[in-house]
Amino acid sequence: MLWYESVLSDEVGGRALIIKQLNLDHFGKFHGREIDLNPGVNIIYGANESGKSTVHAFIQSMLFGAERLRGRGAGRDAYSKYQPWEGGASYEGRMRLSYQDKNWRIVRNFYKDDSHFEVVDETSGRQEACASDDISSLIPGMQLSNYRNSISTGQLSVQPDGQFTTNMQSYMANMAMGATDSVDVGRALAYLKDERKKAAGRFSQETYHQYRDKAEMLRNELKAREGIAERQKALEQNRESILKQIQQLENDADGAMKADRQERMKAIQLIQENNDVAAMYKAKKAELREFEGQTGGQKYQQKMSGVVEEYEARQEKLEDYQSRYSELEEQNEGNSIRNLALIFPVAALAVIVWIAGGLVGLKGITHILAAVLLTALAVGLAVFLIRSSGGRKGRMKQLKVDMDRLENEQQAILDKYQIEDIHELMEKSQNQRSRQDVVLRLRRELEQLRKRYDELQKPLAPYLEKYGDSVTLESAAGQEQKQKLQKLRGQASELLRQSEQLNWQLEQLNMKQSELSELEEQLKVLDADRKMSEEDMQAIDISMNAITEMTARIHGSFGLQLADYISQLFSYISNGAHKKLNIDEKFQVTVDDDRKLLQPQQLSAGTVDQIYFSVRMAVSQMLYDEPMPLILDDSFVLYDDERLKNTLRWLTEQKAFSQILIFTCHHREAEMLESLNCDYHYVEL
Repeated sequence: MLWYESVLSDEVGGRALIIKQLNLDHFGKFHGREIDLNPGVNIIYGANESGKSTVHAFIQSMLFGAERLRGRGAGRDAYSKYQPWEGGASYEGRMRLSYQDKNWRIVRNFYKDDSHFEVVDETSGRQEACASDDISSLIPGMQLSNYRNSISTGQLSVQPDGQFTTNMQSYMANMAMGATDSVDVGRALAYLKDERKKAAGRFSQETYHQYRDKAEMLRNELKAREGIAERQKALEQNRESILKQIQQLENDADGAMKADRQERMKAIQLIQENNDVAAMYKAKKAELREFEGQTGGQKYQQKMSGVVEEYEARQEKLEDYQSRYSELEEQNEGNSIRNLALIFPVAALAVIVWIAGGLVGLKGITHILAAVLLTALAVGLAVFLIRSSGGRKGRMKQLKVDMDRLENEQQAILDKYQIEDIHELMEKSQNQRSRQDVVLRLRRELEQLRKRYDELQKPLAPYLEKYGDSVTLESAAGQEQKQKLQKLRGQASELLRQSEQLNWQLEQLNMKQSELSELEEQLKVLDADRKMSEEDMQAIDISMNAITEMTARIHGSFGLQLADYISQLFSYISNGAHKKLNIDEKFQVTVDDDRKLLQPQQLSAGTVDQIYFSVRMAVSQMLYDEPMPLILDDSFVLYDDERLKNTLRWLTEQKAFSQILIFTCHHREAEMLESLNCDYHYVEL
């Protein structure tokens, strides 16, 4: 029985993988969305931008994680594309499925700073340990590349990618050897290619030629070493001769020139001191003129002192008036209370006498006289006290007038000198005194400088007469001798420079000799590496050719069966328009129309989609041990009605897939399923 016949003959049972429920908690545009799915056909309908591709991407992300790219593609990967629209750190979802008679729950948090992946066996209530961040360890054959190239078809991406060829070659190699998943042709070839690259990298032809050319260049440069050494020897001999001449001239000049130089040095020192004293005198004189202009002399200082004394005298009077005013104010307040205390008893007694007489009916002269006397006493006492208080108020008023006058006079003084208060006036007076002290000091210093200048003239006169005021340390003969010495020293210095330069060249050549020795050793090593690299690459090429020949032989058996099955399915879909498809060992498809072989690009886009759909259906049944879901995201947009009906009929009749998820923005698929009397589960986004 052929491999596809075995798959088609089984009924979908509890061992098949069935996606039962999707919970898009926070994923793309969806928030808290729950989608229930059934075995068999599921039509997931939605208009444009309703989120069909988002749901499709959610299924892949739950199984394998959200794809994250690096570098320039980082902002366009699945992780970035499907981040929740509502923002926040919640980027998660759940998916329930059944597989091998068990119910499973997959939980993921995609957020990069808190990623989490959990698989729970809901049948036993235990968490399942996964070897990686996907479910490939639980479901044999369920790798991301297999998933993308077989049971999951995205929009306008029905053609398998580059990983498809190596996956299929590995599968057929295992089938041919009776293994289940032990041979990976792609990995083996990739390993051998990597090893060949390493073997080739152990020997670099370019490096070998570079080392060889550099060694030859160094040999040519080292030929000049002997000539450079001879030139350096001649330079050193010439320099030694000049150094002897310099030594002889210095010995001859030392005795004769020493005494003359000492006398000239003494003259130079006296002239320098004389010039320094004159310059200091001139500077101090200018400084004195400046300070004398600022101080304004003794008269200004006396005037400022008088102003301060005048201000302080008024201040003393003002403080005395303020003290007396405060005392009168306190007395006035105290006397008001005392006067009231004196008047009140007398007035109260007079009132009592008048009232008592009226009550008892006293009308005698004695009673009347007593009442009148008491009343007169109260009135007189009040008049006396009021006059006494009025006198104090008059004195307070006069004091207030005097205080205002003194304050105005003080303010007039401050305004005259444009200052704010007495402290500023005193500071100004003090500054004036300080400047006067500086003037006195400068006058004393000028007197001392003048005295020192006069003292210098007597010892300086003989030197000025002998040498003039432009005396130098060296005489004319000494200058000539010095110039000759300088010339000889310059020649010796130049010869030394040339000798050192040649010596540096010799040192560089010695280093190059060491470098040449190292290069020659490295060339020996490179020769050995070249031989070993060639032997290794030859062995690897033999191994790669053997694998290629093996896959070609395997393709000769299994490839024919695969091509036959794909041809049958494609012929069924296309109503026999094309009956034979060929697949080579690299899984490139061609169509045989009985006249010539056609490449897919020579056919219509819809026909190409149907070819690769047929390839996917065959591959899907090869890669997995159990029936899997088939996910088709707008895969039929280029199908005409007849070929779509044939495809849907085929999908509903075979048992190779546990369920079929058809994402579509049309009602055409549902209408055709109803015309075929096929049951389906309908979901609208």
